Amino acid sequence: MAASVFPKNQEEYFEQLRRAPLLALPTFLLFVASMGGIGIVWYLALTGQIPIWLGTIANGLITYLLFSVIHDAAHMSLSRVKWLNETIGAIGLFFLFPYAPMVLLRWVHNKHHSYANGPLDPDRFEHESSWWQVPFRWTMFDGAYIYYFFKYGQNVRKKHGKELVAFYSVLLALFVAALYFGYGFELFMLWFLPSRITLFLIAIVFVILPHYPAMVAQDEEPYMATTMRYGWEWLLTPLLVYQNYHLIHHLYPEIPFYRMHKAYFIKFDEINRQNISRQTAFGVKPENMESHLAYRQEKDAALQPAE
Repeated sequence: MAASVFPKNQEEYFEQLRRAPLLALPTFLLFVASMGGIGIVWYLALTGQIPIWLGTIANGLITYLLFSVIHDAAHMSLSRVKWLNETIGAIGLFFLFPYAPMVLLRWVHNKHHSYANGPLDPDRFEHESSWWQVPFRWTMFDGAYIYYFFKYGQNVRKKHGKELVAFYSVLLALFVAALYFGYGFELFMLWFLPSRITLFLIAIVFVILPHYPAMVAQDEEPYMATTMRYGWEWLLTPLLVYQNYHLIHHLYPEIPFYRMHKAYFIKFDEINRQNISRQTAFGVKPENMESHLAYRQEKDAALQPAE
């Protein structure tokens, strides 16, 4: 079995995987590469060396990679040094969703972890999309996150009220300044439209593929709420930034993304004794779809009022 390549004391090694590093070097290098790429794209587009539409596409793809940095920072797994974790995460977040400070993103995303696939999951907004709504919902779900925060996050708003007011005041001043100095079109083409591309990719890679068919909620059966995607790992692991191991992320969200495959192989026997949700490499329906349907039918029957 693949787990045999790891140290004999696998539990100790597993606990090491769960501990945040001083600085997650692969994540930091991804951050540096992404920020460098964004800077280059802005420079080339603003100086007319590339068409601005090409800058739109390039920034959309680059910030997709940047999201993995932000995601790990939200889970405090980028660095165990708090100010370093928060600073890198905040910088990345500013270039992707400047209107969503880390306190907002972290709170909403943790609600997803608690209620994945359930009625209180903020990602229900994407799962409930009809086919004709997909282009709109999957590219605009940041608005649904903000709505969710203002609907349910009263305690967080009270706790961080002054911080949020200061943040949005500075942000508004920056946007007004950009518009005043004539950079509105560039901002639209090199930030807003790219962020829509990124959101669409995030919806596919972090929401739809890892949770489809979204029938079983996290608080009902965590091993069926999130999928594992098997096959073509040499391609899918870098393409999906390890989210083909998304079940590991939900079971152990503190593990940095580039360690998830190691955690899976260490816990291979334990995890596969469960009725986990399995996907093929390019499948859109779980191999054990019957288990999902049976579980959902059983739960629905249990909720029916007695005659």
